[in-house]
Amino acid sequence: MLCLLGAHAGHTPMAGEAISADGITDPLETLRSIFCSKPYEVSKGVYVRCQSRRSSACPSCAELYRGDWARVARSGIYDSDGQPVLGFRYFFLTMSAPSFGRIHRVPKSSAERRRCHCGKAHSPEDVHLRGLPVDLDAYDYAGQVAWHVGLGRLWNASVSAMRDLVPDLEYCAVREVQARMALHMHIIVRVPSTSLTTAKALGAVARRATAAHPVTGKQVAWGQRGVQDREIKSRHVDAPGTMPSDSAAAARVVRYVSKALNYSLKDINPGDSADPPPERFAFVQRLRKAARFDVRCTKCSGRPGDCAGKAHSSIGYAGHTISISRPTTERPGWSFSGLTRASLREQRRVWMEANASEHVGAGLGDLALFAASWIREELTVRAYDAACSQPARAPSRR
Repeated sequence: MLCLLGAHAGHTPMAGEAISADGITDPLETLRSIFCSKPYEVSKGVYVRCQSRRSSACPSCAELYRGDWARVARSGIYDSDGQPVLGFRYFFLTMSAPSFGRIHRVPKSSAERRRCHCGKAHSPEDVHLRGLPVDLDAYDYAGQVAWHVGLGRLWNASVSAMRDLVPDLEYCAVREVQARMALHMHIIVRVPSTSLTTAKALGAVARRATAAHPVTGKQVAWGQRGVQDREIKSRHVDAPGTMPSDSAAAARVVRYVSKALNYSLKDINPGDSADPPPERFAFVQRLRKAARFDVRCTKCSGRPGDCAGKAHSSIGYAGHTISISRPTTERPGWSFSGLTRASLREQRRVWMEANASEHVGAGLGDLALFAASWIREELTVRAYDAACSQPARAPSRR
């Protein structure tokens, strides 16, 4: 009899607890709900994760993706021993898309109520209107999709502009989908502590940068609203004039990184709500239509509707959700230990191969083999993470 660890949906087993397959109505669906929602069968009885980055599509794979990036992001603050690397300052910058038409301004609290472009003063209860165009027919859908196509070049131009100001600058950047379905970016920037730059100066040069659109050649620029540039400073504690330890200061940077990484769980391909309001459905459908048929991407050789490029299925953006500065001959890159998602995947693969039992799945049918394979993977992944993951905080100092 095959035993499934934590097999009941919605049930968190205690350590060592086992649930038998006999008591499960549909073991395949149960395993999907625990490990991967849409596993691929690469050969008979052998399944691999779908590796989706969208929590709405597969919570398990999306969380694995977020967890990997969390480790990579922390490696730009701590060394391989979990100690904060001294001699640096950190900034939190926000970069937004320009306007493509008037949208409803819906406050997040009653204290923020103000008159909207539609002439009404919305309340938080009007959340279904947040980010939607005031006039669905007048909104520039193609312009927003085209801006997404050029976002990669625009970000590269901003990085170059910031490095003209601070040559040793490194970054960890996250793209988030706003309510208006336009991407904006949250960036943690690291500079040497000897640099005299400020958050305001870095944000200003980054937003002044422009780039030529990779398809049309037209100028692509940032929006100037939603500015949230600030230095992540260590705070006073206990008594006036007393500064926290370097560990506490680094931990505050980690909180900002964690906040930014949570945005990566949002969908780059939005609009998959089970029951979206009619206005939201119409807005997203028009954006998708513009992306599919009206805007050319960098891979288009003919009509946009005939192109299989990712940009046409993701409202124009075909790049990564999260990115870090890579090492070069002149710079060390964001990660002090050279950690990347590729290296984490390879470490996980080596660990699993070294710890997999050759008897798992022996003499079992296809469904049982699938169950055994996934249980083996989950247990080895958890063991690996427990053995080698670094804590999100450095040891406190007295």
